[in-house]
Amino acid sequence: MDPLATRSAQHRRSPSLGSQRAVTLIELMVSIAISLVLLLGLTVLFSSTSQSFRVQDEFARLQENGTAALRYLGDDLRMAGFYGTGTSVASVNLDSLPEITGTDCGAELAGPPARPFALDLSTPIAVEMSLTPDNVSTVFPCIDRANFSPGSPVIVLRGATSHAITQADASGSMSAALEADANYAQTIYVQASPTQEPNTIVFRGDRYAELRAAGLANVRIVNGNQDAPIFEYQTHVYYVRPCSRPTGVGTSDSATRVCQETDDGGHPIPTLVRQELVNQQMQELPLVEGIERLNLSYGLDVDGDGIPDQYTEAPAPGDWPQIIAVRIAVLVRSTVPVAGQDDSGKTYDLGGGVTFTCNTDCSYLRQVYSQTVQLRNCALRRSAGGQQC
Repeated sequence: MDPLATRSAQHRRSPSLGSQRAVTLIELMVSIAISLVLLLGLTVLFSSTSQSFRVQDEFARLQENGTAALRYLGDDLRMAGFYGTGTSVASVNLDSLPEITGTDCGAELAGPPARPFALDLSTPIAVEMSLTPDNVSTVFPCIDRANFSPGSPVIVLRGATSHAITQADASGSMSAALEADANYAQTIYVQASPTQEPNTIVFRGDRYAELRAAGLANVRIVNGNQDAPIFEYQTHVYYVRPCSRPTGVGTSDSATRVCQETDDGGHPIPTLVRQELVNQQMQELPLVEGIERLNLSYGLDVDGDGIPDQYTEAPAPGDWPQIIAVRIAVLVRSTVPVAGQDDSGKTYDLGGGVTFTCNTDCSYLRQVYSQTVQLRNCALRRSAGGQQC
């Protein structure tokens, strides 16, 4: 083959540099503009999705916090007035009640015999609705004024917990099983038997062996000579605190931390807390964040059949022995502000004519949750002919 012909054919198949077309500036600018539009759309989509996720996440937290608050209060209300197997709350031996070694949550109650506020077994439920930060410490010394939200009720619930000690030894004594209980020496317990009078005794754990050794009449007995089950006793005092993690120093006790405006990153989170007996002292424990308001309605058993006949938001002093049910409503707030949220002027109904209208800090999500709880022990005693809770 002719070499010149071959080179000529190759030259015809290879385009010249002059025939190649470059991208113009206009085309480049159009491409960039289209890319920017697409990027903007993706950014808006991502931002919208992210915002929607945050809102849904905060709503989920609202539901969790509302459920938790109702669970804490509901479980305690169901156990209020439970003192073991005793049949009468009036049949309690008050002669040797243990002392409260630390700050009690109320004044000692007149006798005879006198008894500590925390050990007033005759009043399983009490609620104060009209206290303010200025006077709450006068009525409840365990509550620092800086840790009390205006408008919060103070709910006092007394009764034994479901924690039972039942394993008696071969002789029928519960002493060894009690001493195996964690921190038994400083814990207050109740023991009851429906066949003895009084039905119920209250004691500190380290006294039980001494009481039993002095004679079986000093403890409660079932089935002839076996010790009755022993239950841990507890007093709980619920209220709303204006912050979740207090950092201030209390005025009466330097060990107590109190709320201030800079807490929780400068956005104080209202929190459901309770005072409870720990080592015979009332101590404040945080429970659920975001609880902004509480409201209670009370079911009264007027005819003594253990069924509520009517509900009231303001029981008269003589109504408390008739209360056998409580309707709880909680207003829950998100723990952080939500971008774009504004419920200014929106009214939330907590029942019984109690409402909340947002005037400040309205960039939070809010929701009302409610539940009706039976005071089982009070209802049982009234249905059996008892005249008090």
